[in-house]
Amino acid sequence: MIDTHCHFDFPPFDDETANWVSRTAAAGVHHLIVPSVAVSNWQTTANLANTFPTISFALGLHPVWLHEHHDDDIEKLDHALSLAPKACVAVGECGLDFAINNPQPEKQITLLRGQLALAEKHQLPVILHCRKAHNELLQILNEFPRVKGVLHAFSGSEQVGLNYVRRGFLLGIGGTITYERANKTRNAVKALPLSAMVLETDSPDMPVSGFQGEPNLPERLTLIVAALSELKGVSVEEIIHTTSQNANDCFALNT
Repeated sequence: MIDTHCHFDFPPFDDETANWVSRTAAAGVHHLIVPSVAVSNWQTTANLANTFPTISFALGLHPVWLHEHHDDDIEKLDHALSLAPKACVAVGECGLDFAINNPQPEKQITLLRGQLALAEKHQLPVILHCRKAHNELLQILNEFPRVKGVLHAFSGSEQVGLNYVRRGFLLGIGGTITYERANKTRNAVKALPLSAMVLETDSPDMPVSGFQGEPNLPERLTLIVAALSELKGVSVEEIIHTTSQNANDCFALNT
């Protein structure tokens, strides 16, 4: 299994990280992608990938950390990507979040356009975050038809999912589908093609059902696989094989 979205530089994983890596591997999760959120943690995520061969990373400017971003950060990102090793497999986490306090949509959109342009320049996929801004995000993606990647934390309707799939994006499927009350997302995932899905935990966020109030862990990816297997009516083995192949193809992981 591949966890395509795990903030392994956040607590609790920043303490005794080697032990967490071992636990994750023992659970059958053989690769992690760690997206960054701001200039301040680019080096930390890069160090993780340099230390552990089962970790890849992404460099980006997350909209929720908008207050940390500066006008010259796109220039810094361009420089960092030009020097980044092969373990840097994407631009992200980036996107739009109009649900935060003081969202400053114009600033968010400018930062996103800059990152999409860099993804195009450096021929990398993007890891997209979106809340309350799908119409705006889809319109901006139309300006960058060569840029592909993953819509992280898919939790929308079938139509929203199709809008991204038609643009060549994969959908990040996480803990939301483990909640029986999440009917809209569960029905959408049931209807959408497995060929357009990858697995993710968003650890330590997005806890799976039964573990509310606890930090999420990449080892709980097995519970997401089980839920996806049930929704799609296919074997666990097929879920793992197909989503791993999708992740390998998107991020050029060669795992």
